[in-house]
Amino acid sequence: MLTACRSYEEACRTFRWKIPERYNLAFDVCDRQTMAGADGHRTALIVEASDGSVERHTFHMLRLLSNRLANGLAALGVAPGDRVAMVLPAGLEAAVTLLAVTKMGAVLVPVPLCLGAEPLGWRLADSGARVAVIDPAAVPALDRARHRLPDLERVLAAGEGGAGALDLWSVLEKSSDAFTPLVTPADHPAFIVYPEGACGTPAGVIHAHRAMAGGLPAVEMSLTFFPQFGDIVWTSADWMGAEALFRAVLPAWHHGVPVVARAGAFDPEAALDLMSRHGVRTAYVPSRHLGPLAEAAATRPHAMPRAIATGPEPVDEDLHERVIRVFGVHANEAWGVLESGAVAANLAGLMELRPPSPGRAAPGLSVEAVDERGRPMRAGDRGMLAVSPNAPGSFLGYWGDGSGAAKRVNGWLLTGRSGFRDLDHYLWPDPPAVVDGAISVKDQIVLPEELEAALAAHPDVMAAGVVEWPAGELKAFVVSKGRTGDAAFARELQGWASLMRSPVEVPARIDFVAELPLSMDGSVRRGDLLDRPIRLDAPSPDDRWPGKTR
Repeated sequence: MLTACRSYEEACRTFRWKIPERYNLAFDVCDRQTMAGADGHRTALIVEASDGSVERHTFHMLRLLSNRLANGLAALGVAPGDRVAMVLPAGLEAAVTLLAVTKMGAVLVPVPLCLGAEPLGWRLADSGARVAVIDPAAVPALDRARHRLPDLERVLAAGEGGAGALDLWSVLEKSSDAFTPLVTPADHPAFIVYPEGACGTPAGVIHAHRAMAGGLPAVEMSLTFFPQFGDIVWTSADWMGAEALFRAVLPAWHHGVPVVARAGAFDPEAALDLMSRHGVRTAYVPSRHLGPLAEAAATRPHAMPRAIATGPEPVDEDLHERVIRVFGVHANEAWGVLESGAVAANLAGLMELRPPSPGRAAPGLSVEAVDERGRPMRAGDRGMLAVSPNAPGSFLGYWGDGSGAAKRVNGWLLTGRSGFRDLDHYLWPDPPAVVDGAISVKDQIVLPEELEAALAAHPDVMAAGVVEWPAGELKAFVVSKGRTGDAAFARELQGWASLMRSPVEVPARIDFVAELPLSMDGSVRRGDLLDRPIRLDAPSPDDRWPGKTR
């Protein structure tokens, strides 16, 4: 939608929105790529398996497979507006499910594969998902949460799904590959997206079919006037989150550009090798991954991409310098919250970079600091950062009775993030607010009381207390119900924490105690737990933690 310009002002002056009133996302990013003379046999998806094997899938293949799944879901009773959950790694199954659900007018609920039974169950129960398409790795967590999911009627598993689950590929094999996408209004609901972390019980954010198109100006600017000839896209973000979908995967397919996918957690060295093997020229790397990727690139040969985009959190000057030193290009930022989508961006060469500012409002949009009445404030005055009325990428609202930080006042979408803009219209967002008592572990927020409750739900645990020690790691103090606190029990509890919450919330150290220090209201006095002395007589440092009673 953007054209190459000589200045930011020219980009804003020449930009025009071109989102039709009737717009179906799946038709745009897939079916359209096979029609009206387009070569549907162009590569759309490159999937590398864990064993190193590679499969290439064309737009035509994605169209036929998503048609089959759309027919299969319709045969199971899924109708427009029904919610379908997707718990899958990056790859073919995720692509087919994404396209099938949106082309039939149903609402997709992407859920990260790493979430345990409690956060997974909350998202499926809150959204009222009727069908879930899952990876076998999600089966144990789903089974544990199944009793809380009265609306979930069917489970389609991309592999062994346990009792009662249908095999996804068997459903595809039995279904027709002819399907006409539903002609939806551009503001028809297409997604219910939850924050990616396992923390709390967040409200679902409803995004329309137009959400991807509404964020294209910021995405295309941050990827240096994307697309350009020879571009191949990869992202380290989880495909089950809005960042990967709206900032990489869907924009790439909108422009007929191939996407590289590989399942598994982010590993910077493996990511560099993947980029080199497949000739990745454009990458979206979230802020939390950019530092480790640049650090790994400084010590080994790697590909030199044409463009790197990052976000949503601003990047400091030191990291900018490290990225340009190892990759030869700047990491351009695209900023926005989950509710607004990408609404601001910078582009080295088109505008001056002023880190940690993420840049200026994308063409076609205005972003201002406003007061509580939605009135724009003067440059330099701090207020609530807000997006101009009728921004196409803005969310439709929160699902059900949920509520969040964003709201509309006087036509403006208040993002829930405070900050200001300067005289040159650069934005300066404040850091996100941190919940009292929350712990940051591997760049994700953990609430100790949630992990304590999960551990206490184990049949052999009476109570648990969780603290941060050392910084960035979790330590649990556990009162057992008479079971011996040995190393095997500690490992069992670590597996339980992963099953119920997420791998990030697994305590690195577990100490078995006779009782916990409690306040008058029954809460754990975590300060007292931190003050407990270390057993210096333990045979080794490792033996001082798991399976030892003080």
